[in-house]
Amino acid sequence: MPVNWPWKRWARWRCEAQDLQLHAIAIAFVMALASLSVQAQNTNGLARNDAANATVEQLKRATQELLDAVAHGDVAVWQRYLAEGCIYTDEEGNVKTKQDLLKELKPLPKGYLGSIKMGEPKVVAQENVIVLSHRDREELELYGQKLVTYFHSTDTWAKSQDGQWRLIAVQVMAIPNERKPIAVSRKKLDEYVGQYLLAPDVIYTITREGDKLFGQRTGRAKEELLPLCADTFYRKGVWRGEKVFERDDEGRVIRMLDRRENNDLVWKKAP
Repeated sequence: MPVNWPWKRWARWRCEAQDLQLHAIAIAFVMALASLSVQAQNTNGLARNDAANATVEQLKRATQELLDAVAHGDVAVWQRYLAEGCIYTDEEGNVKTKQDLLKELKPLPKGYLGSIKMGEPKVVAQENVIVLSHRDREELELYGQKLVTYFHSTDTWAKSQDGQWRLIAVQVMAIPNERKPIAVSRKKLDEYVGQYLLAPDVIYTITREGDKLFGQRTGRAKEELLPLCADTFYRKGVWRGEKVFERDDEGRVIRMLDRRENNDLVWKKAP
């Protein structure tokens, strides 16, 4: 029977311990490298985010600079920031080029005071392209009378080959202020009460509750109708449409026109 000498066991244990120690060192080295890689990636990511945020702030300042230039008719500012071939769609739906804009840009006439302030900016940023959406407040004073108008603008900035950011497209829309209703008597409101038919199973029912008029289409929620002028009503917070009532020769209401963008959907009043 062979003898298992103790020092042989000890030697084997020392070898195994050394192998384990080397293995642990290798694992620690790999983990350290991985940690350094993650830290480097995080650092690079933070640097990229900081650079992107700085660019966005730069473009916000440029946007306000453009808005400030409108009242003064400062062509140089718009010349600097508009890209060649830029497409600009104004609040009236007119599509203009850079040259068109520069020709139209003039200082406000005598008796006019105005300013435009950018607000509520929202940003989408991708490589070399940033979209800036903002709601602007225009204050315009005409011979002592003050007007406040809101505009919503969506601007697309692109980084040019020279490294400069320029506007390549702008879409502007005017946001009308809330309309003011007129006073209408209960007797007058009762003339509109009834059912109006678009189809046999699509009905718009108008009722009066006290001094208020309400309408409800089949399958939809009830809505208050506010009087804009004689025979014309609107919904609060909705500025794209009106309800226009037509009368016959004897003055009786016979139809309701659901008017939107000057298109009329005709609802006939039930007998």
